[in-house]
Amino acid sequence: MKRRQIFIGQLSKSNGFTMIEIIAVLVILGIITAVAAVRMSNTSAYDLASQVEVVKAHLRLAQSRAMSSGSPWGIKFTGPTPTSYYLFQATAPATLVLLPGEDSATVNLTTAKKSALTINTQTITFDAYGSPCAETGTPPAPLTADVTVTTSGGNFIIRKNTGFIQ
Repeated sequence: MKRRQIFIGQLSKSNGFTMIEIIAVLVILGIITAVAAVRMSNTSAYDLASQVEVVKAHLRLAQSRAMSSGSPWGIKFTGPTPTSYYLFQATAPATLVLLPGEDSATVNLTTAKKSALTINTQTITFDAYGSPCAETGTPPAPLTADVTVTTSGGNFIIRKNTGFIQ
């Protein structure tokens, strides 16, 4: 029978994890969970940013319709705070046109969209070339300055000659 010699300081092989390793893993998982929960719970900034992109898309639609029809199209932002807007044809903002995917001709950001987005009161009209233009006149005169649209979700600019929305 052979004898095994065990030297002092030699570690014996063991299976499993030590208590310190288990606690360290649990602490790391707790930190990751806390960070993820905080990031997922606050979605209001994402809501505002996405609603601003929808407004830009609606402005691009008005611009596209103006260029394809050869007559002015625009978006009018209305309300005391403005929380609603609508698409119109020609230089008569009273002629409401239904936007694609909407149930009503007037898009209401607070009730229908449940968004906190507000937009400064203004009317943006595009001429047959897709440039922002004055609300009145036949044909409407092109604007001489860029148009800044101020919203609670961030501002964007419509360039005066090209109508580029950024």
